[in-house]
Amino acid sequence: MLAVVLAGTAGFVDAVGFLVVGGYFVSFMSGNSTRMVVGLAEGDYSGAGIAVVVLVSFFLGAVAGALVTRRRNLDDRPAVLALVAVLLVAGLALHRLTAVTVLGVPVSMTVVAASMGAMNSVFHSGGEVSLGVTYMTGAVVKSAHRLVDALAGGSWAPYRQQVALWAALSLGGLAGAVLQVGLGVAALGVAAAVVSGALLATVWVRRREYRRA
Repeated sequence: MLAVVLAGTAGFVDAVGFLVVGGYFVSFMSGNSTRMVVGLAEGDYSGAGIAVVVLVSFFLGAVAGALVTRRRNLDDRPAVLALVAVLLVAGLALHRLTAVTVLGVPVSMTVVAASMGAMNSVFHSGGEVSLGVTYMTGAVVKSAHRLVDALAGGSWAPYRQQVALWAALSLGGLAGAVLQVGLGVAALGVAAAVVSGALLATVWVRRREYRRA
């Protein structure tokens, strides 16, 4: 359930960022990588620069998330969610306070991209990210394999799980686009509230688990 909620949030934030930055993604780095190399090939260095700024921001956010998981041990998931919520709120605040840009990218959106990079550290095992919630290429491929497995007599549960992640990201993106058109960047407040709610729910579940143990 947490993965589905975060995937939906990632789609929401990505849609908002896409509209604000002008066709660049804040959570889907494969798309930005393609835009970067195409821009370089076509001589559109400003466009390539925008892609680089977002890529670097996302990477730094992922580094921050990795550092949190390394330092917090068993409490890493709530700590990462707290980091994501803080970065989203900071991005929203910066957008209201300043119009400063980095190679055409609003500073606020660099922080938002960093929040999406950090979000991928919520699910990790043995130092490796076990589930990326801001990109769905893997989920689409896995859903195809799980569908074949199910049709061959296997369980349908794994297929439904992968489809749920993809559907959540798509529906979240739709909601983000609609609210961005109506509210502007203020729509990020909704994403921050959802992540904060996920943080509180995770802390509550962890406490119940500790008490049972």
